[in-house]
Amino acid sequence: MKEKLLFVTKGGENCDEGFSYVLELAKTLNSGIAVLMVYNKRIMETYEDVMAAVAFAEAGQLETVKELMNGQEKEIREIQDRKIKELTERCGEISIDFDYRIATGDTISAIKDFLKGMPNIDMVLLSPNLSENKKVIDLKKLIKNITKPIVSITKPAAAGV
Repeated sequence: MKEKLLFVTKGGENCDEGFSYVLELAKTLNSGIAVLMVYNKRIMETYEDVMAAVAFAEAGQLETVKELMNGQEKEIREIQDRKIKELTERCGEISIDFDYRIATGDTISAIKDFLKGMPNIDMVLLSPNLSENKKVIDLKKLIKNITKPIVSITKPAAAGV
């Protein structure tokens, strides 16, 4: 069974940040890549969206609330599908095995669940969109719960003038 790198990222438009590093590492190690894209449990992400939904609900316009929520789910799925297609194509261009899974909820639990079913994962690599914000993932808790090597990918520092 070929070993794989697990790239964990928060779903969304910038979910592919850090993927170039993972791709180069996979080429060097002659391994495959598995992507775990994690979404928050909340569908509605902005305060304005929540307030609009509350206003429509209070006005008895439940169909409008459903349309608002379904529209956001559809937009999330479209971004997700487009990004997965892009990542798949990038791996295919250089013949690297590629798998992915979508998860909702706590990132650490999602990683643990993923690793239970995938014993051939060698290393866990965290996207910059996870590792740059301590509110998104607690690295100390992650290290206590995951026995694989963990790499936290960060954005390059801006050059000082």
